[in-house]
Amino acid sequence: MYQLQVAQIVLFVLVGFALPAVGMIGLAWLLQTVFGFHTPNPIKNQPYECGMQPLQEAHIQFDIRYYLYALLFIVFDIEIVFIIPWALTTGYIKELFACPWLGPIEMTVFLLILVVGLAYAWAKGALKWE
Repeated sequence: MYQLQVAQIVLFVLVGFALPAVGMIGLAWLLQTVFGFHTPNPIKNQPYECGMQPLQEAHIQFDIRYYLYALLFIVFDIEIVFIIPWALTTGYIKELFACPWLGPIEMTVFLLILVVGLAYAWAKGALKWE
């Protein structure tokens, strides 16, 4: 009986999220096909429709190291975003679970996972720019 209730709640939540999204996309597509018009021409099909001829190709290849550094920055930036509120709520965790070491142990495990990831990236040479 309990599993049936959980399944009904999960189904209700999924339909609640999916139906508006699919409905809005379908409505936008329907309105575009009914009321919109499509008149392609060579000027409109250019990458930049600003009246000027493009100077180069629209797709420029960037060095992958820029993306790698950006991803590493985001990972360690999000680490700080998680750790500051986590450190502030450690006192509340002690009161809830009657375990004074639960918060610091969780933070230590979290930081160790990040340190292992950083060591792996460093060992693979992902931080070298040569």
